[in-house]
Amino acid sequence: MDTPPLDSFNNVANTLGSPLARSQDTEQIIIPCLYMRGGSSKGGFFLDSELPKDRIERDAVLLAAYGSPDARQIDGIGGADPLTSKAAIVSRSARSDADLEYTFCQVDLTREKVSTGGNCGNMLAAVGPYAVWRGLLKAQEGPNRVRIYTTNTDQVVEVTFSVKGGVPCVEGGTQVPGVPGSGAKVAIDFGDCAGSVSGKLLPTGNAVDVIDIDGMAVRVSLIDAATPFVYVDASDVGGDATATTEAIQADAELMRKLELVRGWAAAALGLVDDPAHAREVTPNIPRVIMISSPQDYMAGDTRVAAADINLCVRQLSMQKPHKALAVTGAVCTSVACRIPGTIVNTQMRGNTDHEIRLGHPSGALAVDAQVDDTPAGLKIRKAAINRTARLLMGGHIFVSRERIRALQPLVK
Repeated sequence: MDTPPLDSFNNVANTLGSPLARSQDTEQIIIPCLYMRGGSSKGGFFLDSELPKDRIERDAVLLAAYGSPDARQIDGIGGADPLTSKAAIVSRSARSDADLEYTFCQVDLTREKVSTGGNCGNMLAAVGPYAVWRGLLKAQEGPNRVRIYTTNTDQVVEVTFSVKGGVPCVEGGTQVPGVPGSGAKVAIDFGDCAGSVSGKLLPTGNAVDVIDIDGMAVRVSLIDAATPFVYVDASDVGGDATATTEAIQADAELMRKLELVRGWAAAALGLVDDPAHAREVTPNIPRVIMISSPQDYMAGDTRVAAADINLCVRQLSMQKPHKALAVTGAVCTSVACRIPGTIVNTQMRGNTDHEIRLGHPSGALAVDAQVDDTPAGLKIRKAAINRTARLLMGGHIFVSRERIRALQPLVK
């Protein structure tokens, strides 16, 4: 297709003019924005060309647009939750191995910080459909395969989604735990996604490391696939890998220990010199996951049977328990399951010949991951997962110029 489906959207955008070049006597800037759900996350999608090039100014714009810092984000489009305080910045790619470029932004709720330290696979699911809506891709009827360069992790991911009548399909039978109903399948294959931050699948060179937590020796596994995650057995930190997010959040001592584990991993990755500075310097990367062997538990009103999963997982994101499981978390965990000797591998149970099923707070999620033991070392052959995505709203976001000016000196 030669013209984008959102003709009326683009006509309005042209009428308004370049939002960042409007006269200074206008109290608000006006930025085209599509609000989309990708997997179990949602947020604003922006063209790179329609945001400031300067990183400080861009982050100030996003913070003001989302209503941060404010735990309720009442004066912006943020949803008062890390899963709904995300942004995607998209452009065509000049790379020979990619069609699009995507930068993920995690907008902090309570601080003047926008983190781009890691990828978000859920938001990634909506990048292809967004590009069709905005005319970045010439979509064909039926399946469309797009190569997306993720700037956060310097990797190319293949995403396949369907188009009907010139627009991305919405209806279908694919279910995503944590998302009501079903939708059209968006297939994501991260391929060989090792070393997204560290350059190595095992950043420390070890499948297991023993660290000190409050004078106790605790076994952990640090894996860097899609996004780096550090894994700890729930029983070693006094946790429960079948607990609700509310119960985990209410356990201040457990949350403190999990941040200590994450701080160690941040230092091991070279992101901080002192683990105590991890929360301030790099709150989003690495992420931490508690695990246990499969157990029966309740995901809301639904019972998840131990026999139907291979592992129980509970992830934290931005120092809050994740209500489901990040796509990158699912990918990294499934890869960790395939690496002999990791605590993830030793706690895994059941048949994992074809896919690995991970039990999280919203249900069970299946990932197809394959890791080969080659003469050159472990190599990820496949890391694939299915998501859904949908355009929720298209229009323009209005952002206070004064708020942007006030935030710029404070952006971290």
